[in-house]
Amino acid sequence: MSKQPAAPVVDGPMQQTFQPLLMLSHLTPVAEGSQRIIYVHPTDPTRLIKVLKPIADTKRRAKLATFTERHFPSLRTRWTRKEYGEYLRMMLHIRPTDIPPITHMYGFVQTDVGLGCISENVTDGGLGQTLHATKDNLSATDLALFNDTIARLYRFGIRAGDMTARNFVFGHRDYAGQQGPRECVLVDGFGDIHAIPVRSINDWCNALGLDDSCKRLAAKTGLRWDAKQRQFSLN
Repeated sequence: MSKQPAAPVVDGPMQQTFQPLLMLSHLTPVAEGSQRIIYVHPTDPTRLIKVLKPIADTKRRAKLATFTERHFPSLRTRWTRKEYGEYLRMMLHIRPTDIPPITHMYGFVQTDVGLGCISENVTDGGLGQTLHATKDNLSATDLALFNDTIARLYRFGIRAGDMTARNFVFGHRDYAGQQGPRECVLVDGFGDIHAIPVRSINDWCNALGLDDSCKRLAAKTGLRWDAKQRQFSLN
């Protein structure tokens, strides 16, 4: 466990003690996307910390995307705001006994590499495997778990604007210190991120959006999508 620096104290009429930075720069990231770098929390392996990359490090993205974000800085945080907004909307509407199809979110922490977003870590003896990594050898059991997650995305009306195979992870969540059952979780890509948020109009519009996302997902994974049953099957 790395030793954290002492909390700085600000002198003045209203003294305030700030939380120390969480040190991540000495750690090896466990994953990296086009916009964010992901670390396992240094003191809690059941949590992940996602840190937004500087624009200069997002070279793999389209030039138009980096140009617009450079000149309209609020776009850099739009994804995070939409993600947390969708998580809050879902949690305010589901029952305490419902199992969310998306990862739990735990707020923010200041780190030495930037502001970090804390989310739960879906594990399977290490990091959980993504649908992208297992799509060519997907077992019938994991296919059933994946279809259960798809069904709950529709049932709870989740706005999911980026349903890629890399965003679905198979593994276990932590439940009050105990390993939960194996499941499939959408760990990223939820929230209505589109310029015109059509999916947020109502559940019917969102269901049409999910239909389109599932159709695209089938084309990229080689799975067969049954639009009537709203389920996937192996080819």
